[in-house]
Amino acid sequence: MLFLLNTTIIDVPSPEIHLRSCWRRLGCGSPETMRAQDAISFTQSRIEDELKSGATLDPELVLDLAALVITKTGANSLTFKSTPSGKLEPRLQHVPRLVLETYWQGAANDAPETLRITG
Repeated sequence: MLFLLNTTIIDVPSPEIHLRSCWRRLGCGSPETMRAQDAISFTQSRIEDELKSGATLDPELVLDLAALVITKTGANSLTFKSTPSGKLEPRLQHVPRLVLETYWQGAANDAPETLRITG
């Protein structure tokens, strides 16, 4: 499944299976007890922490977060908009598959490598 996280397209072939294998490393606690809002809040917190440290997002972390969001929400897009207070405001969406596929192919052809992550 293709997933859009901000400006990054991630291919997550089996989100539920991937999440079962990564949740301990991710540090989100048992995913069975999480609700959709918990997954979004956790993802937001992890991204904010990474951005505060000045690091670029690790592709493995992005893949793990995408698997979490897909599994818990069913959405294929989570973007964050900066607010005037400096916080990130999450926006969960379902983007038509054709749009994501077109963006995915464009990313493969002419965008920076960090834009396209294969799981």
